[in-house]
Amino acid sequence: MPGYHLMEHGLALPEEPDKIGFLDFLRELSGEEPAIPRFWNVAVSGLEEVLFAAGGEAEKLAREIHRRLRTAAPLLEKRLANVHLLFRGRLQRGDSLWSEYRGTRLPIGLIFGSPLPQTGPGGHRVFLTSFNLTN
Repeated sequence: MPGYHLMEHGLALPEEPDKIGFLDFLRELSGEEPAIPRFWNVAVSGLEEVLFAAGGEAEKLAREIHRRLRTAAPLLEKRLANVHLLFRGRLQRGDSLWSEYRGTRLPIGLIFGSPLPQTGPGGHRVFLTSFNLTN
């Protein structure tokens, strides 16, 4: 299913995806002519490092990332992309979705909402959300 697949690092992916860092992913989406192929299957890592490096500005940065991803939603939907976001910390869903990384609770829910966990490949927990980020 096209959309964002939020999963913990090390879980099996359905097929071998392209691999890219989070900042490179944002650059790909914001270019004048994004070179995103049809049926792009990509594994993106590093979102936690980006939010962690923001320190006290993590919530503000998360809202900006959400805005940028919403802007790119029509492009990703048109190309029927599957974006697997890999997290080194454990994804937790409570009042919102968050990840514990280096002892810091990162506001993943400000970007992706609070999708319900689903069973993914190998019976592992995956959080799926549409590119419109409406969860």
